[in-house]
Amino acid sequence: MRNATRRLLNFIRKRLSYSRYVKNYIFLSNVRSSIFISVIVILLELWMIASAVFRIATSDQTYTLAWIVEHLVSYFILLASASCLLAFCVNFLRGGGLDKRIGRAARIVFAIVALAFGIYISCASSDPSGQVFAFLTMEMFVLCIFTWHPVAFVAVLTTSFLAYLAARNTVQPITYSVKVNAFTSWLSLLVIGLNNHEQRRVEAEKDERLERLNEHLQDKSVIDELTGVPNLTFFNENADSILKDKDTDLQALRFVFMNVENFSSYNKKYGFQAGNEFLKKIANILSDEFKDSLLARFSDDYFVALCPAAGLEARLEAAKDRIKAEEESVRLGLKAGIYTPESRTVDPGLACDNARYACASTKKLYGKDTAVYDKKMADDFKLKQHIVNNIDIATERGYIELHYQPVVLAENNKLCGAEVLARWRDPEYGFLPPNKFVPILEDYHLIHKLDMYVMESVCRDLKKAYEQKIPIVPVSVNFSRLDFEMLDLVEEIGRILEKYGISKNDIHIEITESALSENDGKLEKAIGEFHQKGYSLWLDDFGSGYSGLNVLKDFNFDMMKIDMKFLSKFSENEKTRPILTSIIELAQKIGMQTLSEGVETEEMRDFLKSIGCERLQGYLFGKPMPKDEFKSKLNSGVYDTSVLKWG
Repeated sequence: MRNATRRLLNFIRKRLSYSRYVKNYIFLSNVRSSIFISVIVILLELWMIASAVFRIATSDQTYTLAWIVEHLVSYFILLASASCLLAFCVNFLRGGGLDKRIGRAARIVFAIVALAFGIYISCASSDPSGQVFAFLTMEMFVLCIFTWHPVAFVAVLTTSFLAYLAARNTVQPITYSVKVNAFTSWLSLLVIGLNNHEQRRVEAEKDERLERLNEHLQDKSVIDELTGVPNLTFFNENADSILKDKDTDLQALRFVFMNVENFSSYNKKYGFQAGNEFLKKIANILSDEFKDSLLARFSDDYFVALCPAAGLEARLEAAKDRIKAEEESVRLGLKAGIYTPESRTVDPGLACDNARYACASTKKLYGKDTAVYDKKMADDFKLKQHIVNNIDIATERGYIELHYQPVVLAENNKLCGAEVLARWRDPEYGFLPPNKFVPILEDYHLIHKLDMYVMESVCRDLKKAYEQKIPIVPVSVNFSRLDFEMLDLVEEIGRILEKYGISKNDIHIEITESALSENDGKLEKAIGEFHQKGYSLWLDDFGSGYSGLNVLKDFNFDMMKIDMKFLSKFSENEKTRPILTSIIELAQKIGMQTLSEGVETEEMRDFLKSIGCERLQGYLFGKPMPKDEFKSKLNSGVYDTSVLKWG
């Protein structure tokens, strides 16, 4: 029984206690209701005053001076209280800055005046049949239209009814039927008033839940869910406002892009859940160091800030030291790129990209943790964007040109093939060598567009050679590891060969050694499929990476292309010859043919021939040349083509 009572009391307490939001909601509802009621009362009282004056002036009935004064004064008092309530409510809703306590006082005064008016007029009425209506009208105005706290409502309702009955009894003893009718009216008004309160409370709480949901969604739209710092949406909007503020000194501001160096190692060691927790700590550190700045999480372990230039280096150094101090077993750091906004119209997203580009320039550079975005970086970044945005146009309009470099047999210098190389002749930037655009296309995972364009162009050239009945030079085409990720390369190459009617023997698939350094099951599977379908697979740039022997162990290739760096300073470095000799012997033992790149002198050629290298490529036999020049040399007999088949 005691527990049941306690639960009931707790339930009642919860139902009677309001949050701040519900209190404000009910207060504003009462303000709006007060405007409606006060206007009605004002109009009603003006009519009552006019009606009373008219009756006094035209009626045959004689009214005493006391009656006239009492009624008119009552009307004017109620009119004045309603006018004061209306004035407060209108001013409050217009943002007049009035205290809520004044509003509550005005409503209480109006309630007292209205109820007193209803009791007085009902008891002083000369018409017994209408005595109760003035009281009930005021009672409904005060208690049913306004939303009162249930305790206050019951108290005011009960007190006002008892006062009415007491006043009536002084005028004329009340009968049993009057008592019953009064109780019925009291009960009806009680139910109506409590129902009105419950409806308004439910509306308020529903509105509060919606408001909280909107605030939650608003927070999620501008706050990074993991770290609790603002996200890019918030950053970009506010950065734009700061830049456009005419009082902002642009030269005193810096966009900073920050990268937590080696954070992936932390994830590998402790797991992603621990990594997320540590990322929160990093966000707190950066928030502390950049507390007077606009800070946001960019993505992953990247953060951006718009901050004062003064003391920036000290902030970055302090943040880096604090991050390092949080974790000693994993070597962490903080790299940063800095960009100074050049105009008020600069897009914050572009500004962050510029700072990010500067930050990326410090990658893998020991001892260099910050970089400032300057003109050289701007030019490089512009070129990078141009390449990324124009690769499709370049392939469609033929800006990508094919150059062929001859490959000869070491035994007799006879032409046995060629390597195709891409050159970009751009209308805006002019001639672009591969090292200018290939790494960029790889970074943006667009290299497959270039490589497939080269493959199709080679097949087109070979088809023309077939049709023109000239020597068919087998061509080696280099493919990136990303080609295997982005495409079903075996299927794509097969489709192109079939489209142009080219034999597999006329195409050599080159894969760079560095592409095989990662454990890539998809690439390994594709290599197996190439072998099964009868393609010739060449290992390009052998010796340029750190996993050459593992590559030879794990993958099957038909040809080993020895990187040209082995021939640099050929005559000066005593180690070159024994190393090359060992490589050639190793290739022979595992059944691979060999081709050496970078052959520039007769001395190099003679040595490579003497140790059993089968094919040679380099400036001694010809630089990479446009296809028309290569074709011209074939036709003019510059190269011995006797080992080639003819179209």
